[in-house]
Amino acid sequence: MSVASETCDACRFAADHYDLPDVLGTLRALPHMWRHATEGIDAGVLSTRPEPEVWSALEYLVHCAEVVDLHRLGLEILLGGEDIDAGQGVEVPEPDTSGGLAVALDRLEVALTAQHDVAAAVPADDPAWLLRSLRAGGDRHDAAWLVRHTVHDVSHHLMDIGRGLHLLGAGAPTQEGAIAQVSASDGGVPKRPVRVGDRQADRRHHGRPLQALCLWSLEVIEALQAEGHPIEPGAAGENVTLTGIDWSTLRPGTQLLIGDVLAEVSAWATPCAKNAQWFADRDFHRIDHEQHPGWSRAYAWVREPGTLRPGDAVVVEP
Repeated sequence: MSVASETCDACRFAADHYDLPDVLGTLRALPHMWRHATEGIDAGVLSTRPEPEVWSALEYLVHCAEVVDLHRLGLEILLGGEDIDAGQGVEVPEPDTSGGLAVALDRLEVALTAQHDVAAAVPADDPAWLLRSLRAGGDRHDAAWLVRHTVHDVSHHLMDIGRGLHLLGAGAPTQEGAIAQVSASDGGVPKRPVRVGDRQADRRHHGRPLQALCLWSLEVIEALQAEGHPIEPGAAGENVTLTGIDWSTLRPGTQLLIGDVLAEVSAWATPCAKNAQWFADRDFHRIDHEQHPGWSRAYAWVREPGTLRPGDAVVVEP
């Protein structure tokens, strides 16, 4: 019923790259991504607009929580069997940031979790996803469109705060490095070196879009080796190993030009038990961001596709 599959030239969102499990997984991940994008940054910076007409990180955060709440309500109505006519669209109020960062992050997590739970309760093949219509601004959409639109809205604004924090000097600084290794496997770990990386034209067959790339730092790997761990590039599952980058400065929302691929850090990769073999004490949590910030692998969206080759230049925040 949707007029067209939603796409975005700015953030490269493409709704047809997201099936329902992708949407549900992304809704679960987004609260953590926003927390990690804003952690350790002064509250004054988060409340500052990088330009007069550009919202602060806190304003974007509050806005997202309010929008997701509206989307959740709309999804409940649509999946419950009623159509919605919103006329020219629902007016969202100016963000009220008086509660501060912690309150806003909690609001966003509650809203995203509630929408996830509504969506997860309806099987993916249930006709309710397609039968009911949402009319807004003269267009007609279905329930499936609405839940994908939530992912677009909240992930797009994560990119916005990444740009804003960089302009304010609070994001990752511009720096240059190189691709040390491109790795691939038929699945699982380790990944082995390859000469040329996949062309990132369509993420449908490479995991959900926020996991299009898995990046890591050669310097972090070498530091782990110095601790006595039998780990090497590609072993933990990253498919692009970078060198010359201050890994501790990266956070979700950071953009990197890797060869001719424009990527954006989406989330820190949670290590699994398959990585225990690369640690002398089998404690794979050594590279868990929650326990050891600055040591984790990073997932990234592909914002502009291209080809990756060992030795290609890497620019953080080009």
